[in-house]
Amino acid sequence: MFFVDANVIVYAASRTRYKRGSATVLDAVARGASGVTSILALEEVWHLERSGRIPELNGTARDAHQLFRPTVPVTDKVLDAALDLDLKGLGTADLIHVATCHEAGITDIVTADRAFDDAPGIRRVDPLDELELDRLVAS
Repeated sequence: MFFVDANVIVYAASRTRYKRGSATVLDAVARGASGVTSILALEEVWHLERSGRIPELNGTARDAHQLFRPTVPVTDKVLDAALDLDLKGLGTADLIHVATCHEAGITDIVTADRAFDDAPGIRRVDPLDELELDRLVAS
């Protein structure tokens, strides 16, 4: 099982160098790969969508919610664990993603955010790394 960060969902719908790899991840999940995300990650996508800053996102949050249903839970225990993490490079939502992964026994996260490289017990898979993406979505 692997966690899909919000930026992968956004990049799959946007014109960016991460589009191809991000779309590969979402396509693999649609075909049954064991990718998961959380309501918090979906909220990040929805927030960007509603802001109007990225017009290509129209409808992306709803589509992603359907794709990743059921989401991995963000619980009080997860928030407690996130509050205890001392990782300076990660924002609050990302700290919750790390704690969510720890609680769910997930070690791989697909994200373009290099700050996850310092998260203990987490292996970041970059959407630009085609070999790692292929390995991840095939497992």
